[in-house]
Amino acid sequence: MPVLDFAASMVRQCGGKMYLLHVVEPCALNAAGVLTAADIGFYLPDGMLRSTDEECAGRQLLAAADARAKKLAEDIRKRVGIPIYGKAEQADDIVECVHAFCERHHVDMLVIGNRHHSLLTSILLGNTAEQLMRAAKIPVTVVPCAPSITR
Repeated sequence: MPVLDFAASMVRQCGGKMYLLHVVEPCALNAAGVLTAADIGFYLPDGMLRSTDEECAGRQLLAAADARAKKLAEDIRKRVGIPIYGKAEQADDIVECVHAFCERHHVDMLVIGNRHHSLLTSILLGNTAEQLMRAAKIPVTVVPCAPSITR
């Protein structure tokens, strides 16, 4: 993931530690009572979410996201040799959650990935990276997550 590699490189060069935060919005189960990979933004093994109870499924999803963030942090720590901590939190407002996390942990710089949503999606839903930059009280670096299309 380009954003993780970039952030890890910055930490390695400048010192300090890195936090990997995955914000999970309250989940809404589809009519079948399951979540798809597109709903949650990452792959969950089959059978991870079995509950049709939205609150229970939300707790399971948050636990799975937290475990994934911790595993990713551990993989990066082993590969790059920097202090890194993974965490998932659930929040209605991603921007507020990220900035509150940064304040709680005295984060000096925010590095975020931009997934390049379609223009229509950006217009209708907004761009989280842009919202994070506008509300930031600390420096923000945005790293493209997907290769740019050159014409």
